[in-house]
Amino acid sequence: MCPFTKEEVTSLAFKIYKENKGLEKSVWDLAQLCVTINKNVKNGYDIKPLETDNLILLIREDVNGQVILPSEDEIREVAEIIYNENPSRSQLDWYIAEKQLLLEEIKKLIDYNR
Repeated sequence: MCPFTKEEVTSLAFKIYKENKGLEKSVWDLAQLCVTINKNVKNGYDIKPLETDNLILLIREDVNGQVILPSEDEIREVAEIIYNENPSRSQLDWYIAEKQLLLEEIKKLIDYNR
């Protein structure tokens, strides 16, 4: 069961679209969100940047009270993969919105378990 609705993703994706960021910035933002999510949930590396995920969020044991942030190198590696997939602008906006909402849920779980 997804903790947010398709309408919430659509609304946020439209807001992101209206910000009119460049392709590189959008790819970077998506990569940063994905790597951050991956570092904080069990089986996080099963989450693919350009896929919709239906998963149960299980916070990793080594997450101790706050979100573990990725290094710039980790983000760059995922950004290159995303860039090479050549996603459309609307795909990027959609997945950024989805991953932002997912990360918000992860942060809530971490706070709750603190």
